[in-house]
Amino acid sequence: MNAAQKLFLEHGILATTIEQIALGAELSKGAFYLHFDSKDEIHLALCERFSLRFNDSVREAVAKVPKDDWRRKVTTWVRATVGGLLDEGDLVNMLFHSHPIPANTGWDDIVVAPLLDLLDAGAARGAWKLEDSRFTAIFLYSGLHGVVDDA
Repeated sequence: MNAAQKLFLEHGILATTIEQIALGAELSKGAFYLHFDSKDEIHLALCERFSLRFNDSVREAVAKVPKDDWRRKVTTWVRATVGGLLDEGDLVNMLFHSHPIPANTGWDDIVVAPLLDLLDAGAARGAWKLEDSRFTAIFLYSGLHGVVDDA
């Protein structure tokens, strides 16, 4: 996956061949196919890996905020999310913008998970009331992501 990510960043997903990925990973082409069926599959695996690592860093930042300071928790989520997306701009663009991601892969559930958890926890503690926390999380994340893309 590291070799594929490096090559995708250098040459783009479409221009990178499976042979190049295998060579970069010091594998045979057949060994590549033991792990992945296609470039699209390794692309999705890279999206998932990035999203999980990104979420861990956002969750860590939010966890440092005192437990009942909900406004600061949300502000910290925003700062950690924006900062992380901007810091990893080339990787984010390569993974999520330069090549189509098939629908219904579940990656969108991964990226909104930290915010959804934060909204549910705040609602449970009486910090706010939400009719549909999942909708709210997707709406807020999508808006924030749009602003970052524009920047």
